[in-house]
Amino acid sequence: MTVQAAHAEDVANRPVTDKWALVIGISKFSDPALNLNYPAKDAQDFYNYLITKGKFAKDHVRILLNEQATRDRILDQLGDSWLPRAALPDDLVVIFISSHGSSSDSDIRGVNYVVAHDTNPTKLFTTGIPMRDLADTIRERVHSDRVLVVLDTCHAGGASGGGKGIVRTANADAASVAQGSGQLVICSSDKNQTSWESKKYPNSVFTRSLIDGLQKQGSSSDVNKVFDFVKDQVQQEVVQERGVLQTPVLEASKWSGKDLIIACEPVRPRPGVVDLDSITSAGHTPVQTRTQTPPPEQIAVLPTQKAYTPPPSTNTPAHVDRVRLVRETSATVFLKYHFRAIAFKEFGIAWDDLAPAYKAKFQGNASAYQTSVSRHHWLTTTPSDSEFDVAPAQGALVKVRVRMQKLAGYNAVWLYTLRMQNGMWYVEAVGNAP
Repeated sequence: MTVQAAHAEDVANRPVTDKWALVIGISKFSDPALNLNYPAKDAQDFYNYLITKGKFAKDHVRILLNEQATRDRILDQLGDSWLPRAALPDDLVVIFISSHGSSSDSDIRGVNYVVAHDTNPTKLFTTGIPMRDLADTIRERVHSDRVLVVLDTCHAGGASGGGKGIVRTANADAASVAQGSGQLVICSSDKNQTSWESKKYPNSVFTRSLIDGLQKQGSSSDVNKVFDFVKDQVQQEVVQERGVLQTPVLEASKWSGKDLIIACEPVRPRPGVVDLDSITSAGHTPVQTRTQTPPPEQIAVLPTQKAYTPPPSTNTPAHVDRVRLVRETSATVFLKYHFRAIAFKEFGIAWDDLAPAYKAKFQGNASAYQTSVSRHHWLTTTPSDSEFDVAPAQGALVKVRVRMQKLAGYNAVWLYTLRMQNGMWYVEAVGNAP
């Protein structure tokens, strides 16, 4: 067994710590000629399954329907503001997309595309989402080692009475997508076929069969057994209704070890992640555990450097609503998002979290603070509550002991003193706990 194969098997056999899903369904497009009947309902039904029988926490599943599912919004949730900031290596991530898919024949360079709400079918290169880019984004930006991609694309049977709506003759190539993500990929039909909406019920044949298969398998809904059911069900129904073949495809050549159970119970679920639109950095790269323990946030005044100037949006009401309201929650939640801002190098946000007394230690110089904290590399940006010990409040101050071993690899406990002012939390002081 190769080292790579051994790693893949080890990944597959590790327990699932938490579960996340991005669900996309587009029935209504900016170009009405592309409109379909059921993708939005397919996505809503799949979402409902995940948060009920699928045992996904409701705040761990994002759903984008119709006009919400623009090209930029899909890529943002997939590769920037959400999944890269939520999923960890031992988590399970499910990505479900129900929309048009263009075949390689529709592009002058032979590229497959996912069609977003605002995609122009005559300008796929600039307005669509290339399948290979989707695969690369999953591999490079979603930190989970377990990703299931479900593509119910290349639809026909839309509002135009069965017309395709976009010129195409084939679906996505599941193998090429799996090669990019290195995980499991299910396509609703073979790359030389079309996926059909049902004549009997308000769903695509594939998505209805998928949900039925998952429900029949229950808590033992491993992908292989569910797929066998879906493949038989879809082939029988489409042949009976249309007289043509639709054969779903499972690409699992990159997977080894135990079967993937979609409805498994996560062993260490974590809180959901607030969608901070103002955070635009890419994810960070975890580092190895350290043996030396540096002191927390030392004073490092560099008078020759310019002080940090917050961007104009920092003081706008929208920014306050999206980011600063976290200060009005518990001390633990506030600290988690303070750590997250540092981890993703959003030092302006972290600087705003400091009380005047703590800023004074850096002589009001945000660049000095940035230099001090930028050496910290978090092993996780979603620490569990067990890492925090919150002492009873003393007036406006609350002291929180934070165990740093799992957070940053430091064998130490840091003491954060937080101040509540005008209903919001601020960091008053940081030091090693006695």
